[in-house]
Amino acid sequence: MAAMFGKKSNLIGLALSAICLFLVFRKIDLALLTQALASLDYRALIAAVCVFMTTFLVRTVRWRALLAPTKPLAYRRLFGVVMIGYMANNVLPARLGEFVRAYVLSRKEGVRKSTTLATIFIERIFDGLSLLFILGALLVAHETGWISSEHDFPTSIKLAGLIAGAGFVGAFGFVAALEFVPSFPGLLAKLIHRFAPPRVASKLESILSAFVEGVGCLRSWKTLVFVFGTSLAVWSIEGTTYALVGQAFHLDLPLRAFFIAMVIVNLGTLIPSAPGFVGTFQVFCWISLGMFGISKEVAVSYGLVLNVMEYLPVTLLGIVFLAMENLTLKTMVQSDAEPEGDVQGNGSPAPIGTSESKPSAFSPLSP
Repeated sequence: MAAMFGKKSNLIGLALSAICLFLVFRKIDLALLTQALASLDYRALIAAVCVFMTTFLVRTVRWRALLAPTKPLAYRRLFGVVMIGYMANNVLPARLGEFVRAYVLSRKEGVRKSTTLATIFIERIFDGLSLLFILGALLVAHETGWISSEHDFPTSIKLAGLIAGAGFVGAFGFVAALEFVPSFPGLLAKLIHRFAPPRVASKLESILSAFVEGVGCLRSWKTLVFVFGTSLAVWSIEGTTYALVGQAFHLDLPLRAFFIAMVIVNLGTLIPSAPGFVGTFQVFCWISLGMFGISKEVAVSYGLVLNVMEYLPVTLLGIVFLAMENLTLKTMVQSDAEPEGDVQGNGSPAPIGTSESKPSAFSPLSP
């Protein structure tokens, strides 16, 4: 299923990336773009790479907290899995790196793939909420005069933030309902059995059971605060990375400009694109920096360099960890045809009646 979805999404992503690249390079002065690239301060760029890579250490700490209710794991064992997942996101369409990360953790630690995907889903929700928190804080500071700026927030950015916010809040409400509304998982199970063939329904119910196990981290408010705090740390570090790349381009902009650019670019990359966010990344760099009077040529060159800077070290390090696991991406992308393993990793679903399956919550006959 994941591979089939990836093929369809890849076609859409390639088309949208092609359109974005056309818009980016249409009527652009290549001489000015080359000049901007030639003026790079490589010391600031190297510093940006080093700062950016620390975000993956923080992501690993956050992911360990989310997985702790299921299985406590060592940081050093999780870091390689994180890097493999992000590398796969860089080279595969449709964010299939999330499935790759789930596969590797299942193979390495015996955690059920659907349980892992639930924790990754929660990660993405907190990433979105943190980005929107940063955007909202900057907007409030601007509107109340706490920070002065000669550039106003475009209405389109405010609208996009509201739409994205509604989506992330809705997603958080969904996973919260799975954990805190006892009848909700049972309702989903009934819908599965009503509309899916029996063999498919059994598989989907097993996946649902494992997914709900993964959202068990929501039971602890301390974990929620910690995950939100580490998410803010991730994006604060990444915002600093954007500023350092701006310094490499000798851009005379306030720090908030780079944080706004970071939010817009990362929300923009939710749109389907070619692997590595080619095209969409550059378009949203152009849009966000253009708000602050930066020329198209400089903004596009900034986007090209930042995109490559975030792509290469992550991809190369992920390939190293992948080789250490003796795995290939092709094997992992096709792995969703395999049975869902239980928490002991024996390759079979947790039987009905065990603590892992939570039968009272998932039986379609439960009230």
